[in-house]
Amino acid sequence: MRILTRYILKEICAHSLLGLLVFTFVIFLQHVSHLLELAVRHSLPPASTITLFLLPVPGILVLTVPMAVLVGTLIGLSRMSADGEVIATRAAGIGMGQFIRPVMVLALAGWGLATWMSLVLAPQSLQRLHRMEQEISTSEVPYEIQPRVFVEQFPNLLLYLQDVTGSRSRWLGVFIADTTSRNAPKVTLAERGMLVNDRATRRLTLHLEHGATHEIDPEHPERYSVATFTDTDLPIPLERGEGTIAEWRKPPALGLKELLKDSRNPALRQASLVELNYRFALPFASLVLTLVGIPLGLSSRKGGWAVGGVLTILIVFVYYILMAFGLGFAKQGRLNPFVGLWLANGLFGAAGVLMLSHLRRVRLRIQFLQDWIEEIWRKWRRRLRTAPQRPAATTAPIRPEPHAPGQRFFQILDLYVIRGWLLYFLLLLVAFNYYRFLLPQAIYYPALPLSVLVATLVNFGLLAKTNQITAIKSAGVSVYRLSVPILLAAAALSAGMYLLGDYYLPETNQRQDALRNQIKGKPPQTYYRPDRQWIFGQGSRLYNYRFFDPDHNVFADLSAFEFDPQTFRLTRRIYAARAFWEAAVRGWVLENGWVRDLSGDRVTAYMPFSVAKFDELNEEPQYFKKEVKPSAQMSAWELRSYINELAQSGFDVVRLSVQLYRKFSFPLIAFVVALIGIPFSLTTGAKGALSGIALSIAIAIVYWSVSSLFEAMGNLSQLPPVVAAWSPDVLFGLGGVYFLLRVKT
Repeated sequence: MRILTRYILKEICAHSLLGLLVFTFVIFLQHVSHLLELAVRHSLPPASTITLFLLPVPGILVLTVPMAVLVGTLIGLSRMSADGEVIATRAAGIGMGQFIRPVMVLALAGWGLATWMSLVLAPQSLQRLHRMEQEISTSEVPYEIQPRVFVEQFPNLLLYLQDVTGSRSRWLGVFIADTTSRNAPKVTLAERGMLVNDRATRRLTLHLEHGATHEIDPEHPERYSVATFTDTDLPIPLERGEGTIAEWRKPPALGLKELLKDSRNPALRQASLVELNYRFALPFASLVLTLVGIPLGLSSRKGGWAVGGVLTILIVFVYYILMAFGLGFAKQGRLNPFVGLWLANGLFGAAGVLMLSHLRRVRLRIQFLQDWIEEIWRKWRRRLRTAPQRPAATTAPIRPEPHAPGQRFFQILDLYVIRGWLLYFLLLLVAFNYYRFLLPQAIYYPALPLSVLVATLVNFGLLAKTNQITAIKSAGVSVYRLSVPILLAAAALSAGMYLLGDYYLPETNQRQDALRNQIKGKPPQTYYRPDRQWIFGQGSRLYNYRFFDPDHNVFADLSAFEFDPQTFRLTRRIYAARAFWEAAVRGWVLENGWVRDLSGDRVTAYMPFSVAKFDELNEEPQYFKKEVKPSAQMSAWELRSYINELAQSGFDVVRLSVQLYRKFSFPLIAFVVALIGIPFSLTTGAKGALSGIALSIAIAIVYWSVSSLFEAMGNLSQLPPVVAAWSPDVLFGLGGVYFLLRVKT
């Protein structure tokens, strides 16, 4: 291997590894919260936790390996071209083939690694992950069951607890509704109960004491049975039913032999062929993207991370958009699977071969574009310098008052530091945002915090590497004073993040969700949940209904269950086929129903009716209009009111409470990461910008992991919501202050 080949490979491999880390981390972020919640909820041992976190990685690497090869090619070759090394090599009589061959070696290695991941490791890992998730969910009693909220995690079973005692194992006041038959749910009430976990058989059993079970025949409403018990055991179903397909039996989790076998089944043929072509086509991106990246990298006179990063984002965006369209059309049967999945590779491969054959023309066109932009910039600056000055308002000359050094707060040094910081911040902010419709949310998270962190580390790192920090300190300016403009800018960005998240993002998130539903062919979202069939009333009363029309205030199949809060025994049950709100009498008018009064195991009174009104049903229509919206689509004050309404109706609001406090704590991340980045950049900055970017990714991984851990603990009620939301900022903020105080000023 020649020295030049080793040099090129070293250059592109270093950037490829860093790009692989960045892209894998960004995609892995969406899995962190779910995996941490599983680990925390069931107190997994360290070995199982590590396995759980490693299982999604092979599937992510199938996507990120081609992206890493492309970013290494573009950035490495752009840097060599910008420094004149390509011109020097050409002047020595070495052709372009000497640059192409080592890059294609890396591309072939990336293709081989991605193919192995796609065909072998990723399906096995996905299957293992699904099995492990189900084993975890059935191996322990989920202790997030809260009193006075509806528990809907068990299929065809609704659970409501009035209170818990001891270590959350003894329940007081238990209400259970078996919704297998939605027209006639079987209702069980008990004074006490507990959930028993049989680890040998992986079954959950609900043990109840002193209660009764109420059943009704939907075809003959006059038939009603009450069965009392002193002790009884109810098995808890854990499977969704015989007709559902387990996650590990779906095509993405199947091996090649199973997919080939399914492809011979007419009912499974389309899905299997789509998955087979997808697994072979996606790793091929390492080769076709490299073919496009080589001429672009060699043709860039000015580059480095800025040009390489932006070009990578644009190329990858176009490629995966084409791949997504082909995959979607192939799944719908509108395109042949081979055509749909290999279309992006064909187009990019042809474009890459064409650009390589006309490499000199591509170079000249890119140079012409750069020269044109530079000429416009020079003309604009020349016009600013020669702009006529406005005459003074008075004839008396105004002499500027002399300022002693250090009297003005913002000085030339501050402007110099903040200018470099803003340059890297804006470049990285643009590079991190390539989703047009998700732009506001992407700026808020994770682009803006990551941009602040990387800009701080790179800017101060370069100042330290070029000994400018030493020169500034020798002039009597401390590091603390030098950090002031960056910390002020970061604080301003934190304030801007709060305003963005509280006033602008709720509306844009609603619009992007509506667009996503339209793109995927889903019906328009009204944010009202007609399937939310159970709600707790203002008194000791539960409502159940099949449908509620919020526009006309009409119920279909309404049932009201009244019970004694002391003994938790059912005292009255009302049913109506239809109920509507009558404003004239300020009450609900029920039609075609019946009412039963109960005492223990006896029905003391039964009365069918055609039209009736019950004064105790005094909840107004607004009470039932619980608008179900994600927390991201509400401001902080809207979310607070929403939480109060849901809590009164018996819904679990722990997760929403955590998100409420995070609306105030998360924007502070911009200031916190700047506080952390300054001392780290001053101590490790001599290694250059590349080490600063790698260090920022390491810090970001630690911060997001800790933040997700605290969020998961808050969601599971292991920490108060306010503690779960604010702990990461407090811990990392104190750490940043500690390291900053230890820096030699």
